[in-house]
Amino acid sequence: MADRKTKFTGRLADSAMGVRGFRFLWAGQAVSAVGDQFFTIAVSLRVIEVGGDAGDVGLVIGGRMLATVLFALLGGVWADRVPRRWAMTAADGFRLAAITVVVLGAFDTATLSLAVMTFLVGSGEAFFRPAYGGLVPSLVPEDRLLSANVWRSGMESAAAVVGPALGGLLVATAGTRVAFAVNAASFAVSLLCVLAVTEPPMKQPEARSSVIRETREGLSAVRRVRWASAILAMTAVQTMFVVAPHMVLLPIITQEKFSGASSYGLVLAMFSVSGLIGTIVIGRVRLKRPGTSAMIFNALFTTVPLVLLAPFSLWWLVGGYVIAGLAMMPFNALLHTALQRQFPPELLGRVSSVDWLCSLALLPVGLACTGPLADALGRTTVLAAAAVVQLTTSLLVLLVPGVRDFHQDEQPVGEYAEVSDG
Repeated sequence: MADRKTKFTGRLADSAMGVRGFRFLWAGQAVSAVGDQFFTIAVSLRVIEVGGDAGDVGLVIGGRMLATVLFALLGGVWADRVPRRWAMTAADGFRLAAITVVVLGAFDTATLSLAVMTFLVGSGEAFFRPAYGGLVPSLVPEDRLLSANVWRSGMESAAAVVGPALGGLLVATAGTRVAFAVNAASFAVSLLCVLAVTEPPMKQPEARSSVIRETREGLSAVRRVRWASAILAMTAVQTMFVVAPHMVLLPIITQEKFSGASSYGLVLAMFSVSGLIGTIVIGRVRLKRPGTSAMIFNALFTTVPLVLLAPFSLWWLVGGYVIAGLAMMPFNALLHTALQRQFPPELLGRVSSVDWLCSLALLPVGLACTGPLADALGRTTVLAAAAVVQLTTSLLVLLVPGVRDFHQDEQPVGEYAEVSDG
């Protein structure tokens, strides 16, 4: 028994979970991530309850995405200006207030009002995420950063499996208002957990620039680190040409070929489960060239358009998504770790916001274009193009200096030249 306890203590000491502040932060986000799944289900069904149609659901859900795209860069600047713990607390409180209004019944009859509410929730998210991305490296030693990002990716994968199941059950048994109340409570839990974190003081410049200039500094920092700008550009392209077609065509194909909603849910659940497994594995492996490994992982998402291109059976479809999940979650963990090590702490809020924006900005364009392109050119053409884009961009980016090692020696901007690398 003593040996087992010693081994467990040793593993914990090597893990980000051995850091008290990170444990609180992770616990709050685990609860919030599940609550976020409740929100998506509840708001979609609430629109239907008040007489909306599929277009209204899209309008309401789109309000959240619009807000995150509009305010992501501003959220990054804010996260680098104030203590990140404060920024996260304010964002959680703002989202808690927005959803509490729904729980109290103020948005019962108007789809437009629900869209405003989701816009407000997305606005809070745009200020929370960059602060979170900057806070983690200040809490966790550099040698445990990969562990922290593995725990984060694993938590998000688990929430994507558990959240929809619990959310659907809660809405079916207690109604959408109760689901909103639970979501509001999850933000309260997250807020309390953030308050329990002790944030180390962050170095600040003697004089502040304007918001516009500091936004440009963040963009310039990413641009000057060639491997980072190349990978984030790749991410934006793949989001538009690969992720968007997957999001649009997967539900249609499962409805036409298989049993509709249940098959669609199974495919997404297995993608998330395999992602959880992938993050656990990558956290235990030492990679000599993390960038090369990450790009190979990213290239494996090519299986998604390929299995959609030829959906021979449901299990064939599931298999393709399992491979993609096993690969993409480790890719995310490795990339986040590399960005946190490359850039100085004073820039991490803005770098996180640029990273996030590249994952979101072109998604609405891709979602809007996929349907018309599939009608005009055929699904086969759209999916074949998606497979080519995913594979070629993943491999071509390896030609950019620094990508193979996820490292560049030169500092991103002159103002921060005195900050040590990593």
